[in-house]
Amino acid sequence: MRIALFFIFLSLLFFSCSQKKTKQKEVSIDFSTNISYGFDSDEKKPLIKSQDYEFKVETDYFDGGVNFTIKKKKRFLGKKKISLFGVIADQRPFLENSIKLQKSLKEANLIGFESGFKTVEFKDTTAELFFQEGIEKQLIESNRNREGIIFSEAEGGINILFKPKRAKDASVEDLKQRYSSWKSSSLSTACFFDVVKTKQVINLWEAAKLEKQLTGVAFYLNPVSNLVEPLLYYSNTIKESSKILENEFQEVLTQKDSSSCFSTENFEKYFEQNEESFGLKSDVKVISENVIIPSGVQVSITNKELDLVEGAFILSFSPVTLDGFSLQSSDSTGRGFHVINARGKSLVKNSKFNALKSLSHENWNLPSAVTFYESPVDVFNSQFINNDCEDGLNLFRSFPFVLDSCVFENTFSDAFDADFSDGTIKNTVFRKLGNDGIDVSGSNVNILNCEFIDVADKALSSGEASAMHVDNILVDGASLAITAKDKSTIDIANSEIRNSEVVFCAFQKKKEFGPSQIEGKNVKFSEFKRDFLVEERSSLIIDGKAITKFEKDVKKILYGNEYGKATVK
Repeated sequence: MRIALFFIFLSLLFFSCSQKKTKQKEVSIDFSTNISYGFDSDEKKPLIKSQDYEFKVETDYFDGGVNFTIKKKKRFLGKKKISLFGVIADQRPFLENSIKLQKSLKEANLIGFESGFKTVEFKDTTAELFFQEGIEKQLIESNRNREGIIFSEAEGGINILFKPKRAKDASVEDLKQRYSSWKSSSLSTACFFDVVKTKQVINLWEAAKLEKQLTGVAFYLNPVSNLVEPLLYYSNTIKESSKILENEFQEVLTQKDSSSCFSTENFEKYFEQNEESFGLKSDVKVISENVIIPSGVQVSITNKELDLVEGAFILSFSPVTLDGFSLQSSDSTGRGFHVINARGKSLVKNSKFNALKSLSHENWNLPSAVTFYESPVDVFNSQFINNDCEDGLNLFRSFPFVLDSCVFENTFSDAFDADFSDGTIKNTVFRKLGNDGIDVSGSNVNILNCEFIDVADKALSSGEASAMHVDNILVDGASLAITAKDKSTIDIANSEIRNSEVVFCAFQKKKEFGPSQIEGKNVKFSEFKRDFLVEERSSLIIDGKAITKFEKDVKKILYGNEYGKATVK
């Protein structure tokens, strides 16, 4: 007998609308399968219970299938939100192709939904389900992106499916206006969509040969590029809106990259071409306007001092070579130097970035004084000092990178932040920092011959399934010297740690990740309050000996509560 779970789920939704609030009264209903469910005592939404999960019905994302939030017990394959479908035999090939599409998207560094088949044991039966992760913060972060607004098309406008907590209402209104302008053709597709990524999505979707009517489309506003990327998902509801795949998206195939959407007037005002590259004009010493460097050019700035004032910033869509470049802001309002979607290697050497702020401009919000996004870079013998920002230098999806013989000093918050960027940091000094020295997420980083002096929070912070390989470092003065969290690892050797509140710390902060591990060999440490702070299930091994004393819920005593420092943004 086919498992008609989808019809059962629909009946539950109908049934829930007619029920009064109860205290999780358990009921069993039999169509082709018995499923035990009840009602939330606080909300008039049905619960579906299995041996391991409690699924609370939601209605705020996919309009195909039935959407759930995991209410209690363990998460469903690490996910908080999930959409479930009954598996009908003649639909299985299509579902298998849908799974392949999502894997292909992920492999291409695009956004894909975790999906697959799973057998779930309910009270009275065992059922095979097709699952698809829901729309939430984790969907974006697990695909190595910074959380941003997710929306779908709706009659007369858009429907916001997810908004980051830090997103302002003004950013939603701006998005709605831009969407309306795009629909009316007053804003070109290339100025609304990331055309490179959208072309990749379309090509992979066409290669998957999925039925167009059963492909749902949502959209992600990337807060770094300030452009929209399409998200494709399985929907068992025939969708008129899927025509966007056949019609409006086809225009993308003829578009060039999005850098042409920005005025090059100031670039032409301040830069000139010298042989094969563009550089700052010789008489340019102060810039008080925003400068956008288009893609497809060579940029080289050599032996030049520049003052950014009145909130000005420089943003490049092309790779850059900076040699002997000193960038400062005499009025402390300059909003930094940022390289975005360059998709080519940059080089920074013998340069200085001083007294800069992070970028906040219209819908663009970058947390760093200097940013490389999807733009690999090597940095040698350079200084990042006195910067009033969340990150002195932020690399995001920019790999491989090298950071060698640099100095980070007097940064308001973190000195160096690598998000989903693999590389090497060596011979570098981190001094007088408001928060962390090196903070990495989803990255594999080698750290060699570095010094960390007077760090207010963590000298080394490895998070979100990162791996740090550390050799010959000195930490002199930090609240937390070596910290691994959220399924991350740190192996450290031949190093010295002194004047730290906590030497080693390993724990799990986010539910979607797991415990962490630290292994130390030949590490000397002295003058500390606690030698280690390790949560149950995490591990610490020093010179081959595993510690056996654990602390419950480490997160509650960090972040300024007892140790460490509250996050400053």
